[in-house]
Amino acid sequence: MKYVMLIMNTEAADKLTAEEQQAWSAEVMAWYEKNATTGVIADGGAQLQPPDTAKTVRASGVTDGPFIESKEVLGGYTVLEAKTIDEAVAVAQSWPGVNRGLITMELRPVVVF
Repeated sequence: MKYVMLIMNTEAADKLTAEEQQAWSAEVMAWYEKNATTGVIADGGAQLQPPDTAKTVRASGVTDGPFIESKEVLGGYTVLEAKTIDEAVAVAQSWPGVNRGLITMELRPVVVF
C-alpha cells in the first residue's frame, strides 16, 4: 500500500545555523539512499519552496502564503510503499530530525482509483 509522508518543519528547524542545516541535509540524503535500496520509497517526493511563495485558494478568494493556524510548515513529501501503516510509521520515525523535534510527519494512505 502507498502512504504519503508529509514532512512538516517545526520552528526548531528554522533556528538551525547554516552548518547545522548542511549537516542535517546530509543526514536526509543518506536516509533517502538507505531507504531507496529497500524499496520502501515509492516516489522520491519533493522539497517545497518556502511558505512565503505560497498562495491559498478558498471560497472567499486567494491570499498570499499558507496562512494556516500552525507553527509547523509543510516542507515536502515522499510517497512510501509499505505493507501496513505501522511499517510506514517506523520508516517515518527514522527520518533525521524527528527525534530532535525538527520535523513532524503525517502519514496518509493513498486512495487508488
